[in-house]
Amino acid sequence: MLSEKAEKTKNIYKRMSFFLSLGVAEPGNVSKFMAGFVRYNFNNMAKFFSLAKGAKYEELVLGGVPTWKVTTPNSDPKKILLFFHGGAYMVGSPKAYYPMMSYMADITGFTIFVPDYRLAPENLFPSQLEDGVATYKALIDDHGYSNDEIAIGGDSAGGNLSLVTFLKLRELNEALPAAIICISPWADPGATGESYNEEMADKDPLIGPLFKKIWNKFNMKSAIGYYVKKEDIDQSNPLICPINGDFSGCPPVMIQVGADELLLSDSRSMIKVFERDGVVHEYKEWENLWHVFQLDGEMEESTKSFEMFRDFLNSYIGTKV
Repeated sequence: MLSEKAEKTKNIYKRMSFFLSLGVAEPGNVSKFMAGFVRYNFNNMAKFFSLAKGAKYEELVLGGVPTWKVTTPNSDPKKILLFFHGGAYMVGSPKAYYPMMSYMADITGFTIFVPDYRLAPENLFPSQLEDGVATYKALIDDHGYSNDEIAIGGDSAGGNLSLVTFLKLRELNEALPAAIICISPWADPGATGESYNEEMADKDPLIGPLFKKIWNKFNMKSAIGYYVKKEDIDQSNPLICPINGDFSGCPPVMIQVGADELLLSDSRSMIKVFERDGVVHEYKEWENLWHVFQLDGEMEESTKSFEMFRDFLNSYIGTKV
């Protein structure tokens, strides 16, 4: 059963989805004006959500990427989370995610860096991956953190980015982060999983209406073409579709996902990959909850989610609490 606050928040998500759906067009036909319109509305969703007490942010640059450093009085300066925001690689920003990140910082006790990585359609794959690697390396090379003080994570497209950033760091023989956390990761951009259907879309107030418009108006199964050039689309490429990757040597991972969301099968598929490749992992499906419900960090359900991430992260970074 949902909390009273969650029921109200669900209606806010429906409003957000309506404005986002106004900008849905075929890949290659998304104008700069329309992209800007959708981003403006996505960023403005922050005004619907409160901030954690004592939250503050600092604007800086990591590896050439504008970034927000989000803290509260509870944040430990030696516990670092590099968090990649969601938004289908087309929308989203540190500003939009500030309320969510403030609560995550407050409850987990981590200092959170949120990169404003490049977005499609102006910047297509692998621009986002390049920014993910650059920001992680900058934390170590320019800011003096050690890899065992850093976790990486993200939600939705940002969950994809956290997973593929690990793959790229391993390929480059870089020091790996101590842990990874994912919220509703977009791990299957090719939309091959069983949850990509009308029934699940009707349950998901945020991205369900968007995908239904893509399916019904443009007769497309997936949204992969919005951030990958047509000639570069290769679902077997794990840097695009991490469900097709080899995650041997991956640090411990926690995935949390809503049971009533379109991307549910993405998370279930990743768990199978982790089991196959011997990755230490924890997994939570939240009953009756939707895609990235944690955007409203004040919800009781969000608090419990962040507490689970706190306990997981503290098992691998810093002193256990």
